[in-house]
Amino acid sequence: MAQSSRRSKWVSLLMLLFAHPATAIPAEDGPVPNGDFETPPANGFPSVAVVERATTIPSWKSKGTVELVEAGEKQGGMILIIPEGRHAVRLGNDAEISQGLSVEKGSIYSVTFSAARTCAQLESLNVSVPPASQTIDLQTLYNVQGWDPYAYAFEADEEEVSLVFRNPGMEDDPTCGPIIDDIAIKKLFTPDRPKENAVINGDFEEGPWLFRNTSLGVLLPTNLDEEISSLPGWNVESNRAIRYIDSDHYTVPQGKRAVELLSGKEGIISQMVETTPNKPYTLTFSLGQAGDKCKQPLAVMAFAGDQAQNTHYTPNSNSSFQSANLNFTAKAERTRIAFYSVYYNTRSDDMSSLCGPVVDDVRVWLSGCSRNVFEGLMSLGLGFAFWMSVFVMV
Repeated sequence: MAQSSRRSKWVSLLMLLFAHPATAIPAEDGPVPNGDFETPPANGFPSVAVVERATTIPSWKSKGTVELVEAGEKQGGMILIIPEGRHAVRLGNDAEISQGLSVEKGSIYSVTFSAARTCAQLESLNVSVPPASQTIDLQTLYNVQGWDPYAYAFEADEEEVSLVFRNPGMEDDPTCGPIIDDIAIKKLFTPDRPKENAVINGDFEEGPWLFRNTSLGVLLPTNLDEEISSLPGWNVESNRAIRYIDSDHYTVPQGKRAVELLSGKEGIISQMVETTPNKPYTLTFSLGQAGDKCKQPLAVMAFAGDQAQNTHYTPNSNSSFQSANLNFTAKAERTRIAFYSVYYNTRSDDMSSLCGPVVDDVRVWLSGCSRNVFEGLMSLGLGFAFWMSVFVMV
């Protein structure tokens, strides 16, 4: 306790069984109630090193050693990282916080949150809306600031659910554990498949909540279920994340959103698209740089079925992106398209923040006829399979 008493923080030791709040809070797009942990507890923010009595964090339930930490607070010789504002929550061994939310049954939601690690190198954070859960590895830091925003998606099985953050670790120091902050939620909609394009959400405009005051984008960790993804239609297959970015803070080829590929082959994004076997197709996409001082060269490996192509980004003073294409012949009724960064890139201004090429405006369309003609035919509402068979018929 001598070590703990030197820390300027509030320690809440609640050994209660987890339970739903009496009244679930309606989930609206944006920050959840007290998602930034800046709402003072009933007895105010702590002014002494250790608070012995248990005090509830407004809008949250706690279990285990849950600490309300403050910006500038030190642990040993290390200053604790607070992602945003003055306060955040740290979870000790097997500790958790939870909040009840009212949602639309059957809908898919994405939760955005910021996380940082403290004592341990191998810290992780389990995010769940029971019974579904995902454990996110916090070992890799993607930027020099010491924390990263993440997204987690779930499908609502009931109209009232519990959003739970838990530290699954068991460290020698029971107060070690991840820090979490800035929690928001967004209801997702899967865009309709465009008539002229086999790719769903190929412009990446539908995705997780992005904080306007955060310039780090949102990391999308591994998720192999395209139907329950923070980026509808897409999977992150690899053990490293990719970054979801917006035009308010990055250079985006078109629209408001795009993806930045990080960590070389360890950051793969993919989608299964509907195709007709033995028919020729063209995969097209925009390739660019995010305007975040990412060191050259930048290159993407693109896959379409059994075809692969390495495309290098060639800087152009008139444009921050270029178009690329890959021709392939479909072998089945569903064809996998995928992208990863050829290189492991970092920013030139700090040499440690991970970055990479930007991919946007992904399309898969029939290459057996003029694209303009194809789009015109599809605009008439005529059958997709019928026109494919007519215009690529041998």
